[in-house]
Amino acid sequence: MAELVETILQRMGPSLSSDVAAELAKVAHISPEAARQRLSRARGKVRRLAGVPFPRNARFLYLEQQFGSPEYWWKLSAELMLNNSALGFALAALRQAGGMIPSRQFPIICGSPLRQMKHLSADTVLQYLSEAGLVKTVVVPALGECVALVQEEQYYSVRAADMRARLLTEDILITAVRDWLRKLGIASYNLVATRSDEQLPQIGTFVWDLSAPSYLGHMVRFSSGGDTKPGFVACDVNLTERMTIQGVRPFIRKCTTLRALPKVGPCMQIFVADGYEPDAFRALRGAGIIAATPASLFGEEIANALHELTSVLSNVAFSSFEDGRFEELFSTLGRIEGAANQLRGTLFEYIAADAAKRLGLGDVWMNRIFKVDGKGKAEVDVLAIKANHSVTAIECKGYSPRATISDELFTRWLQHNVPVAYKGIREHPDWKNLPVTFEFWTTAPISQDAFALFESAKSQLNPNRYNIELRGPVDVWQNCKQTGERSLMTAHQKHFLLPDGAIPLTVKPERAVPEFAAVTDDWWN
Repeated sequence: MAELVETILQRMGPSLSSDVAAELAKVAHISPEAARQRLSRARGKVRRLAGVPFPRNARFLYLEQQFGSPEYWWKLSAELMLNNSALGFALAALRQAGGMIPSRQFPIICGSPLRQMKHLSADTVLQYLSEAGLVKTVVVPALGECVALVQEEQYYSVRAADMRARLLTEDILITAVRDWLRKLGIASYNLVATRSDEQLPQIGTFVWDLSAPSYLGHMVRFSSGGDTKPGFVACDVNLTERMTIQGVRPFIRKCTTLRALPKVGPCMQIFVADGYEPDAFRALRGAGIIAATPASLFGEEIANALHELTSVLSNVAFSSFEDGRFEELFSTLGRIEGAANQLRGTLFEYIAADAAKRLGLGDVWMNRIFKVDGKGKAEVDVLAIKANHSVTAIECKGYSPRATISDELFTRWLQHNVPVAYKGIREHPDWKNLPVTFEFWTTAPISQDAFALFESAKSQLNPNRYNIELRGPVDVWQNCKQTGERSLMTAHQKHFLLPDGAIPLTVKPERAVPEFAAVTDDWWN
């Protein structure tokens, strides 16, 4: 009988035991009760999902080889959502996001509130899914701690570069939406929050990629005392594949649940994606949600540039730096307020990574996150490992040459990131005995106070533990020159030097003395 059940599951795919029992009764010409009893005794390759309840004590059945397949996740999330289970909405959201998302963003996509009576919270949903063996928390290079559907171990590292590229592009898109809402007066100008902020944007009991109060006439309400109560704007973005009906249902659930909260004012809800399946688009519109695309909001030129940005960032992680493609993106996306600074910071990280590789510092990893119990976490922008020789951890600050690195940023690197990353490096079995150097690469000067702090820390360090180095604007330029790679030098000159070729000094002068060193022709030779 087990062989017959396996045949049914091969044909039907993963299914509820009630559906399999009905098919078994039909094929074997037995009563429904007999079919249920035989199914309960089926073994072999038949597996039962534990820890996830279904109505009338049904179980989710699948074959061993079907676990983790696209059909498995699609059928499981569909059955759970059919029964209005919060677990199903979270699984559907993870599938739409490519199977993995930074842990911080799970409460945004899962469709569940942070905390609300008669609803499972996002944390509880994650706990139940983890206990059922459906998702797990993994630490992924360049992304840090992520929530992911259970897959083969190599899946997570293979997906990391593409996912980082998509998330960076989404951040640019969110910046564009923020700029659009401000310029149209839809959102209160200085109160637009995004997921890049320290605290996730929140309206009611839910968190979003972007939120803001709105004082548009039809959104405003008044209390009994005459006080003004604003409405809100909420927006989520997703630049993975075209949105499916399953993929949009978690957002629809989030929006409709929010509307039922009596103390939350009117909310304009927007979803932005590259494209939608027809039924997904109709479902969003039917729920009173604005279903937008980058092209419909900003035009084809910006939409194409966002596509190109994802491609460039994905490719540069595995190949050499290409200045020409970045330059085109700066020209187009730089028109978005705030996007130029984001792009400049990302560009400098890739310049530093390519330079480190060409300068022989070893194999390079970008955005390596170290997490140490009791100490928190620290991100190393560029980590260079020379096997059995040395570890170099580089902090990158790609700022305008007219800017100044804030004391707060520099102090946090020196007093938090360096010791936490050092402890994390020493816990790695292949790196624990290698000499470690932490370098601060900046294209803008630091203050006199920050430099004094650096000098004091450097003088007190035990060189047998680790070293610290400050690579100011001139040093960074010399590193680019030393690589002999003209694309790096060209990109650096265009975006991190002044138009006349001047370079900021490492330390901002206190008095009115020259703050820049000129680039002479021989620097290029």
